[in-house]
Amino acid sequence: MRRELPEEEKLLKKIERKKKARFKEYEEAFKEIDKDKMKLLSKTIQFAIDLEFKLDELRVLVDETGFIEMYKNGDNQYGKKESSAGKAYNSALKNYNLLIKTILGELPDHIKAEDDDGFDEFLKTMSR
Repeated sequence: MRRELPEEEKLLKKIERKKKARFKEYEEAFKEIDKDKMKLLSKTIQFAIDLEFKLDELRVLVDETGFIEMYKNGDNQYGKKESSAGKAYNSALKNYNLLIKTILGELPDHIKAEDDDGFDEFLKTMSR
């Protein structure tokens, strides 16, 4: 007889399946990279995926609580400040962007060239 999983456990298993699927997407994008480099890069990819899912959770929290919260220290000191959820989200987003930049820097050069949308070339014409 099969044991019924608690809701939280079901949710965690669903998230793990989504993370594995996301990792497979990265593997497909980096299939041309040599195996030794991929072994090193896979840990960074895994960190990025974990952070991606944490960002989703934080975004929900920020949507619920907002980026600004009220504070009061004593009788006379009060005001508005960035919320804890907002700070966490901004910090995590910066770290995520750095990880993605690092990961994308390892794409083979011919793939980078294919993804060129011409924007950099356009910016060069604007500075003349």
